[in-house]
Amino acid sequence: MASPIFTRPFRRVFAANVMSDLSFNVFVHFPGFLKELGAGEALIGLIASVAVLTSVSLRPGVGQAMDRRGRLPIVRAAAVTRLAVALLFFTIGSIGPWVFVVRAVYGISTAVVFTGLFTYANDLMPPERRTQAIALYGLSGLVPGMFGAALGDVIISRFGYAGMFVAVAAFDGLAIAVISRLRPLPRTGTFVVGIGFRRLVRLRTLRSVWLLTVCFGLVFGSLQTFMRTFVDASGVGTVGLFFFAYSTTAVVLRLSLSWAPDRFGFSRILFPVVLAQALGIALLSGVDSSPRFFVAAMLAGAGHAFLFPILGRLAVERSPVEDRGSASGLYTAMIDVAVLVAAPVLGVVIEQLGYPSMFRVVAATILLSAVGFAILERRVAPALAS
Repeated sequence: MASPIFTRPFRRVFAANVMSDLSFNVFVHFPGFLKELGAGEALIGLIASVAVLTSVSLRPGVGQAMDRRGRLPIVRAAAVTRLAVALLFFTIGSIGPWVFVVRAVYGISTAVVFTGLFTYANDLMPPERRTQAIALYGLSGLVPGMFGAALGDVIISRFGYAGMFVAVAAFDGLAIAVISRLRPLPRTGTFVVGIGFRRLVRLRTLRSVWLLTVCFGLVFGSLQTFMRTFVDASGVGTVGLFFFAYSTTAVVLRLSLSWAPDRFGFSRILFPVVLAQALGIALLSGVDSSPRFFVAAMLAGAGHAFLFPILGRLAVERSPVEDRGSASGLYTAMIDVAVLVAAPVLGVVIEQLGYPSMFRVVAATILLSAVGFAILERRVAPALAS
């Protein structure tokens, strides 16, 4: 009989991530706030990249602390910090150093909460159903994605960006309430010092995973960073419509087909969904109507539905058991690294060549990364089989 996935601890961490990601998905409108203050796309990308840089620089220590001290103390401290910093957004009245500071600390605490909850959930997952469990856990982020951005549209239209910041803080507070109900998990065996964050980066069997993860992060980061300004510039669709179609597609596919990678093998699923995601992004380069906008979102969401759980499983299972907290941290950090590099670069591409060129660059990059993944996988196949 297959081991259950939705145990009581799993349901609690699922609920905690729902609240956390509702905050995150309302916050996707923050670039619009910066635009109102006079920031251009390149500066918006720079602000995002500075936030990610600080987050990534702290991630090795956070991952190792979770392996040594447990997941929950780190998550709880980060959640409280995030709520406190969310209230500081009300103090921003112009573009200056304070914007970078507040956005950076908020980004750090958000990343730590996300990583900690993801790692805690991984500890609960039956190994033989890990891809399916990651896919189902990912619904806790995708369901808020269906409604969070649209909720932000409504709030901003009625109450302005001050209302958005109130909503962000409220969801952060609800996340803390649920996180407080999580309980430490028993640790089996004695503590063993793992191979460390730097060696995980260089681990031969993980190079293909890191490559495709970074490029997956490039796609997601381009949408999170520039979708707000893209719809304003193009006059087609809304942020809420895009992420509703994106997330709904991913939710439906995960609910109906989350078992497929475990049953058929990840390689048979991976490349078709990469192609779907690349096609969705490419469609955005020539979008001129709401139906095409909607189809592009659905294709991109189909890629997300499978890429995140497949890559997450590979990152965890190809790492030593004692390094799984670090591996989870590194996996999510790789996505952040993509935003760090891409946000300012893509911002310059937009300013110099326009949004269509930016989306073509992103689509071509994810396709090339799939080719690189296949080449690297072929090289390590003998080691994986032994």
